[in-house]
Amino acid sequence: MPREKENAMQELVLKGQVRTQIGKEAAKKLRRQRLIPAVVYGGASEPTAVTVNPLDMMKLLATGAGENALITLALDGDGERSRTVILKALQRDPVRGGPLHADFLEVSMTRKIKVQIPVKLVGEAIGVKLKGGLLEQHLREVTVECLPAAIPGHIQVDISHLDLGHGIHVRELTVEGDVRVVEDPARPVVTVLVQRVAAEEGAAAATEEKPAEPEVVGKKEAKETKEGK
Repeated sequence: MPREKENAMQELVLKGQVRTQIGKEAAKKLRRQRLIPAVVYGGASEPTAVTVNPLDMMKLLATGAGENALITLALDGDGERSRTVILKALQRDPVRGGPLHADFLEVSMTRKIKVQIPVKLVGEAIGVKLKGGLLEQHLREVTVECLPAAIPGHIQVDISHLDLGHGIHVRELTVEGDVRVVEDPARPVVTVLVQRVAAEEGAAAATEEKPAEPEVVGKKEAKETKEGK
């Protein structure tokens, strides 16, 4: 049975500043200062425009907590108020890949939220290792519902028992604690397929080995002889 086991996410601190200037020119000015614009959604207040250091933000996300990390956003210009947020969207430069804009969602530690969690496959399927099958991963993320402090880093799925034609579906995923997977239970997560190329090559070889049928010429010759009379 596939099994998930992951500690709750770490809580990390990111400094930011409330900003009053918005628009493309203001954003360009911020990036020249090696800062990026961001917006905080959720909570009791209206969306808040803020500024954060992209290097500090990416360091937090690279600690192993992932993009669902709980971040304590300490904002200057907001009465020194700290907000607990998670990263909801990150816009990157299409050429260089660096962050250009971030959207954060303010969360309540006592209210459940829905987030997408990566699916991590472990082991080597016997259908692939011993029988030349092809592993196909249908879902690389699944949506779960839980309290912010219980967000798992990933869902780990053991595929070592999978044979040819076998698979694992969402209904077979197990998570620890008060975490609920909210995907369609019938959706496949991963399957082991018979490689079509090998099957097609085998069929082609069988066709080539089949002896060609002899051409029947007797009746044709007889007809030509009769017409020639």
